[in-house]
Amino acid sequence: MFESKFCDICGKPAKTYRFGSLLCDNPECLGRAQKLRGGPAGHKLRVVSIGSINPVKVSAVEKALEKTVGNMLVTPVDTESGVSNQPIGFEETFEGAYNRAKSAFEKVNSVYGIGIEAGMVEIGEKKLDIHICVVYNGIDYSVGTSQAFQIPKEISEKLNEGFECGKVAEATYGIKDIGKKNGLIGVLTDDNILREELCINSVVMAMIPKYRRNSEIRF
Repeated sequence: MFESKFCDICGKPAKTYRFGSLLCDNPECLGRAQKLRGGPAGHKLRVVSIGSINPVKVSAVEKALEKTVGNMLVTPVDTESGVSNQPIGFEETFEGAYNRAKSAFEKVNSVYGIGIEAGMVEIGEKKLDIHICVVYNGIDYSVGTSQAFQIPKEISEKLNEGFECGKVAEATYGIKDIGKKNGLIGVLTDDNILREELCINSVVMAMIPKYRRNSEIRF
């Protein structure tokens, strides 16, 4: 039953399924899974996996789910996007989000797998940054986006040369790990809008088909 499955806590071969997690036989992993689930009562009964360990994305998913479908246990999963480090265009950005969502769903026993990918898109002759979110349930997926914002030319020109937006923004503004903080949008808006907000909005948009009131609507 647990062949090729791994402990959600430590990564060793899984031996059992308890508290919404695949677990090895280490009591410490059992205790941690119980704590994450909300204790013996297990008040966080539904598990969602996110295909990223970026704290901004993880926090965004937690907040977006609270806004949409209620309290759920969010499990971060380190996944690969399967696309370039700097996705260009809606299709490649979507593909990265989809791959992350599907991979997260397959690695963790969860209700949904969620993937968020940031990419550069063109509208007219302008280059914009946008976040695309995919919510995958093993059969179908839903998709949503954040607001898009225009990227400064000094950055977009580097992206056309194959550089990654986050790396260029770090070098341009001297902020290490900018993508794990307030993001380029934070710099450009004097922190009036933060990257976490863009991620939250993309998840909320992707969760619209999951609202109870929309259960009879075809999307």
